[in-house]
Amino acid sequence: MAYKRSSDQTSRRSAIAPSAPPPLGSAEAALFQRVISAVAPDWVVELHGICADEASLIVVPESGEDIAGPSFSVSRESFGFKLDRVRWDVMTELGLYSSLTDVLVAIRRQLEFCCNSEHIGVTIH
Repeated sequence: MAYKRSSDQTSRRSAIAPSAPPPLGSAEAALFQRVISAVAPDWVVELHGICADEASLIVVPESGEDIAGPSFSVSRESFGFKLDRVRWDVMTELGLYSSLTDVLVAIRRQLEFCCNSEHIGVTIH
């Protein structure tokens, strides 16, 4: 009579490679717009890209003016999502995130700060 060893079955694990994050699309843009509108109602979320696999979410003040606040760019990378801030023609990398929820939290913090502070300054172009 043959006996199966239970250890043979439990010691073998299937190696599953982590999957790449899904491409950014209109569903993600709509989610971002709902969350952003709660903090900064005068901001818009746009989907930009030459193809679906390389699309980015762009969060900008409705006026498009730097005096209103920075713009944000969210791009999908092989490791997750990259968040950049653009203001006064200077791009700054804010971080790399494993989920869109983490990206939304980071953008929301930035917007809460800039939308709740007084803007005193001169626009230089």
